[in-house]
Amino acid sequence: GLASRRRRRPPSGGARRRRTLFVKVYMEGVPIGRKLDLLLLDGYDSLLIKLCHMFKTPITYADVMECHQQVPGQKAAHVLTYEDQDGDWMMVGDVPWELFLSSVKKLRIARMDKC
Repeated sequence: GLASRRRRRPPSGGARRRRTLFVKVYMEGVPIGRKLDLLLLDGYDSLLIKLCHMFKTPITYADVMECHQQVPGQKAAHVLTYEDQDGDWMMVGDVPWELFLSSVKKLRIARMDKC
């Protein structure tokens, strides 16, 4: 039945658990953060698209001037930043994706006029 399917263990040997890298994403003005698995994404562009859909707002980061999903000519209202392992807030996109994955602790979507 359903219960036995849920408890079934993967075969031993070469089977590995899927890796995850969950981080909290906070948007300025929104009291509750959202959790996101960064390993499901393949780079900054897919991260930006995911967050634009998740928070329904135009967002930008260091290497991009506007969100792919926004109306042409409309400026992004928010910018994406992250807290690194040292507790410093940095601009997303300032380092290669793999280095970002190894140092990110949480993400913050800040209003553009407060950066």
